[in-house]
Amino acid sequence: MTVRKKGAAGKKSVSKKKPVARKKTVSRRRKKTPKKSPPFVLSELKKGLLGILALISICLTVAMVADILLKPDTRETADSQPLPNERITPDVPVKKPAFVKTPPPEKQPPAIPRTKPDGGSEKTAGSIKFEVFTDIDPTIEEKPRPVLNDQAPRIAIIIDDIGYDRKIAYALFDLEPDLTFSVLPFSPFGRKISEKLHANGAELMLHLPMEPVEYPHIDPGPGAILTSMNPDALLAQLKEDLRQIPHIVGVNNHMGSKLTASAAQMNQIFTILKKENLFFVDSRTAPKSQGKASARLLRLEFAQRDVFLDNFQDEKYITGQLEQLIRIARKHGTAIGIGHPYKVTLETLSHQLPIIKKEIKIVRVSELTHIPG
Repeated sequence: MTVRKKGAAGKKSVSKKKPVARKKTVSRRRKKTPKKSPPFVLSELKKGLLGILALISICLTVAMVADILLKPDTRETADSQPLPNERITPDVPVKKPAFVKTPPPEKQPPAIPRTKPDGGSEKTAGSIKFEVFTDIDPTIEEKPRPVLNDQAPRIAIIIDDIGYDRKIAYALFDLEPDLTFSVLPFSPFGRKISEKLHANGAELMLHLPMEPVEYPHIDPGPGAILTSMNPDALLAQLKEDLRQIPHIVGVNNHMGSKLTASAAQMNQIFTILKKENLFFVDSRTAPKSQGKASARLLRLEFAQRDVFLDNFQDEKYITGQLEQLIRIARKHGTAIGIGHPYKVTLETLSHQLPIIKKEIKIVRVSELTHIPG
């Protein structure tokens, strides 16, 4: 009995202990295996990432040090060289082109908010920038322009930037049919305005966008002629711009302080204008414009702007600019002014033109062009 109990007890003890030991062993092995491998892999990845970050920081530090060391020399070199279109004269300080900035000191108007022309939902010309060089004396010419003794002084007024406001363009024509309208290519209403004005007998020009000194910070807009263009690209762009505006008889530049100073590219442009029997009016946005020299070389009908009328949209200021235009016309026989389709310009012209026409003849700009001698 004792043996059986012992045997039975022994059997019971064996049957109880063996399954428990196996379960514990298996469970421990399963738990230990996944715990050991991930920390090892992660630690290796961390080491690799830290090494990459350290390398990147070293490279950035070296680049910053090199940039700091090299910058002073670059600035000194750049500052020691004058800008391409700057000029230095004894009585005129060096100036960069001003974009609708302060007029000459002797005619400093009060600060007046910019007035945009009416046009409903249409884009207005008040948002279009144009170049004005206040350091060009319009009374200085290479040769005095002849005037016939029996002929009254003549002035022509070009209205630039046409193509964005139909209402004011038609109002200006109704005010004075002998104004000349210069239309921007690719403008939303340029073609429609041109067709209607031409049907009523107006004189039209292409307002050709050209690269200014400040490009690309200042953008002359769609269809611009750039100094970086090769001859084929330049001529292709010019021909496309000419196709944009129908019924034109001439061209003047929109901006262009950099491009008009390039003799080679002005010659290229004038070869096409000569072929198309178009004249060119230099808006004179650069003191070293090659327009007149190129026109003389290619025997192209040419004229140049004397006065910008509405750098500031203030009636008193515009009236003063008109008076300056008249003084030049009386001295030289002719003068050319350039204005823009602003509401205040329309209002000032409506007040002043009846007075001006009593002594001065208003003509289309094509009457004042000639081949430079």
